[in-house]
Amino acid sequence: MTKGKSTTICILLMLLLAAFAGSILAGEKMTIVGVATEDGLIIDKNGGIYEIGENDNFEAVSEKTDVKVEVTGMVEEDGGGNKIIMIDSFKVLE
Repeated sequence: MTKGKSTTICILLMLLLAAFAGSILAGEKMTIVGVATEDGLIIDKNGGIYEIGENDNFEAVSEKTDVKVEVTGMVEEDGGGNKIIMIDSFKVLE
């Protein structure tokens, strides 16, 4: 194999790896049912804690303190392993 082909293959592999890593870090769309807290968190029935990300729905959901809600949005982890949900939609459950 020539040096040019080796370099091309390495570059292609690096691009493929970067694309794959980007999809892993991009987050996952989820629906979570839990209780909203006054600290801007949602705690699900298993004790999972999700920080409410700041977007257009942040205040509306944060105002639902101690109320069971169903939220849908993208969940990502920050550098410290905290889960953050950017809420697309939500509803209050009874």
